[in-house]
Amino acid sequence: MTAIRVLSYNVRYANRGDHHDVWHDRRDAVGRLVRFHRPDVAGFQEPLPEQREDLRERLPAYEFVGRGRGTDGEGEGCPIAVRADRWEVADGDTFWLSQTPDRQSVGWDAAHPRIATWARVRAVDGPAELLVVNTHFDHVSATARRESARLVRERLPELVDGGTGAGGSVGRPPIALVGDFNCTPGSDPHRILLGDDPETGSDGPPDDDRLALRDAAAVADLRHGPETSLTDFARLIDGRRIDHALVSPAFDVAAFATLTDRDDRGRYPSDHLPILTRLSL
Repeated sequence: MTAIRVLSYNVRYANRGDHHDVWHDRRDAVGRLVRFHRPDVAGFQEPLPEQREDLRERLPAYEFVGRGRGTDGEGEGCPIAVRADRWEVADGDTFWLSQTPDRQSVGWDAAHPRIATWARVRAVDGPAELLVVNTHFDHVSATARRESARLVRERLPELVDGGTGAGGSVGRPPIALVGDFNCTPGSDPHRILLGDDPETGSDGPPDDDRLALRDAAAVADLRHGPETSLTDFARLIDGRRIDHALVSPAFDVAAFATLTDRDDRGRYPSDHLPILTRLSL
């Protein structure tokens, strides 16, 4: 049995208007938090190119996959960090959440370009393999969130059957889909990702068990932490669990935690709380 720890963390983009919560004052705390909890895989949302470099510098034990959502890889990204002493990246790529997912584009009526980054990773000392997908849905448009969820689901068969990057493999790994979905449990995008699409009439997971997903927070043997994942850096914002981990039935979900670590100033290192899921395969 292989134990796997998967982290998802919206680290907030480097906004100069954040005053004493600017990235320069938060980046060390973000790095320490990740190193302390030692996830096998971490999906980050919102980091700009300079933030991605800061994360690489502070997380030298991890290999990073992914690019920015803008032209030439600039802009916010959804990078995946993989712990190199336990896992190797077999394949990986990024696609846009739009009607033209294979090129830089804005989908539907979204306020910004949105992307999903994926990585197929294999254990360095065993047969375990998994597909990790990390995404960030639009914060303004409900239509874009619904259509983004449908697009991610449509892409899953291709990704589990080998992907489209340079090093596609032939296995059919279980899936861990993480990210900031900008919606709460039970909302349309959340339901669509779980296989329950209110518009198409689908009322359950697909017949192919490889493509079924469960909300780790709902099925975990142990649940820890608050019911929200949003902060204003000083306090929690109640009732806003918009960061999620959805996983294949092949995983045993030992625990799901919303982490409330504060920095040495007593503040949260981001306006989101990281979520950590303990899986076994």
